[in-house]
Amino acid sequence: MNISRLLDRKSNGFSILENNKVFWRTNSLVTYKRCPLYFKLFIIDQKEQTLDLPRNIAIAHGIIVHRAVEFLLRSYLFGLNGSTNRLLLEVIDNTIAEILEETNNVENKKLFKDSIEYGYLAKKAFQAILSLNQKIIDVESVYLYENDKFILKLTPDVILSNAIVDLKTTSKPLSNLYIYDDYNWQLSIYASLFGVEKSYFIYVSFADMDVRIVNNTEQKNKTEVLETINKLTDKVLRSEYEPRKNPLCRFCKYQSKCSLFNK
Repeated sequence: MNISRLLDRKSNGFSILENNKVFWRTNSLVTYKRCPLYFKLFIIDQKEQTLDLPRNIAIAHGIIVHRAVEFLLRSYLFGLNGSTNRLLLEVIDNTIAEILEETNNVENKKLFKDSIEYGYLAKKAFQAILSLNQKIIDVESVYLYENDKFILKLTPDVILSNAIVDLKTTSKPLSNLYIYDDYNWQLSIYASLFGVEKSYFIYVSFADMDVRIVNNTEQKNKTEVLETINKLTDKVLRSEYEPRKNPLCRFCKYQSKCSLFNK
């Protein structure tokens, strides 16, 4: 098993290993739960995940904010404050350059916001995390959970002493937030497997240039989470890829291949 390949950011985050054990990345697991057909077409058939601009510009915005917040949190943990502003802008500029290199089109640069705007929102999110008044344990690190059926790659954004924090970026105003069940379930996975009592979303709005802390009120316990993952693992091993109606269907790029749209 080439574990480095499976853990790579560009991998599809799913594999059936030699012993019939399933390797899941959390995002891939959540995708399969939401719609098995979309999972097959996007995760299995597409093999390697790459950004498609301008279609995926919202994802690119999210990557930049995540990197910037990670930098601020790590600087805070190491007591580095003197040149944080200048270095923060360097981190943002370097992340944009990486994305442009990956998409192989320098013209896409006009799709991005000014680095100062990303930096401003990252600082707001950073302050929101500090306002939770908990010790920061870890930031954007990879963990593996394994049982007899699956290996699950976990990459929580922020682990606090008694909570998990998940950053979400949105182009919508904070007054118009909709929290998908997928998001709640993903936070439940992190919170239950890390044994913390609370979990929070920090929504970063480009429309408002502001952030909001949202408490995850739909948190599941560890037994419920593992039962669901085991069931999903059994289903994928049986190659069950039926479509499942969900709130994201209207945005799906595979509507032409879905029986829900072609009856």
